[in-house]
Amino acid sequence: MSDASSTSLQLPGILGELARRGHGGAALILADRWGGTKRYISDKPGSALVELIGMGAAVIVAEICGGGHHDIPRAASLDHLKAKILSHPGTTRETAIALGCHERYVRMVRASGASAPSGRRSRPVDQRQLNLLT
Repeated sequence: MSDASSTSLQLPGILGELARRGHGGAALILADRWGGTKRYISDKPGSALVELIGMGAAVIVAEICGGGHHDIPRAASLDHLKAKILSHPGTTRETAIALGCHERYVRMVRASGASAPSGRRSRPVDQRQLNLLT
């Protein structure tokens, strides 16, 4: 993910387009903070979006999809990278170089305090519910 082209190949929709236009870091932040949610994107960059990803990237997002509610992709394909970052023993710089991502992204993932991403979480089985498949 050291350049915009490799980042955009891994990111869907709005995020990929943002990365192709030179704002891969902003796309990763947007996916991390708002991914998986539906948000109203104004045709003019709003303050919440500007605070999150900066004016330059917010202008591009507003240009791409302004004027309505849009689903922000979650970029689940990056979960494996987060797991590698969290388990890598090196410094921020060493980790970024070894994994091919930005130092800023490594700091963001490590600062989130999240544990390594796990697979799907199963819900507890309600013993009162009958199984419809048997």
